[in-house]
Amino acid sequence: MNKAAKPEMPRQVGHYQILERVYETRWEDLYHATDNRTGKRVSLKMIATTLPSREQERLFTNERDALKSLQHPNIVRFLDAGGEAGHFHIAVEPLDGTSLRTLIEQKRDLPLKQKLEIIAQVADALDCAHKAGMLHRTLMPREIVLTDGGQVKLHGFHLCRVLDPAPGQSAPTQYFIAKLRYPAPEQVKGEKADHRADVFSLGAVLYEFLCYMPPFGEPNIATVLVKIVAAKPESLASYVPNPPPQLVAIVDKALAKNREDRYQSAADMSKELRALAQSL
Repeated sequence: MNKAAKPEMPRQVGHYQILERVYETRWEDLYHATDNRTGKRVSLKMIATTLPSREQERLFTNERDALKSLQHPNIVRFLDAGGEAGHFHIAVEPLDGTSLRTLIEQKRDLPLKQKLEIIAQVADALDCAHKAGMLHRTLMPREIVLTDGGQVKLHGFHLCRVLDPAPGQSAPTQYFIAKLRYPAPEQVKGEKADHRADVFSLGAVLYEFLCYMPPFGEPNIATVLVKIVAAKPESLASYVPNPPPQLVAIVDKALAKNREDRYQSAADMSKELRALAQSL
């Protein structure tokens, strides 16, 4: 089957002049843009127009409300939002830097200490969201940006949900399933998830950042789901020469199948990551 042609990049969205496309996914496109009112650069997220209009609005509302309410140095800063179906957009601070996905694909040889600090900052961002009663749900390397100034920024809250949602507040299953490479076992099994599901996903991201290989990396999604529930990933030593025992323990604990055996908060995981980094 041939892929659909890439849509033409818009030149103008509201009062934003589009400069370049950063990436596109089935959920959203990310652009660098200029705010014509102020002359300042922003990053502009546009909800994919290929989605049904109701789902466009739901994803837009999820991320807009999450970013407006979350204020943390490691969570991308909300600036503005607007539009209607087919034109929903969210402006955030400029995401000038490199995504974790790019660092992994390029097999960027960063010092272990720096990698641990990057993941610790993501854990700090998740802890902020959890304390605000939100579950990210779809943490993945593309949504983690290392800025040119060396700070981590987390985004991608369009499929987040509150930890105790009212009826009808959950994100649509069909769009969630398409991201199933980093979910926790309880998410795969359809059980109610809590903040420890994000801890598992962060453990999977850490594993891939260290090994340049997803912990359950099969091309077939069904096989990935089975492995997430029932199989252990290859040991770190298969990809990382002489990994520190403390590092192996951190990864194993974050990726525990039983949520009771994981870190009970993202803050706990951040603390151990930094303790290891400081010992190196």
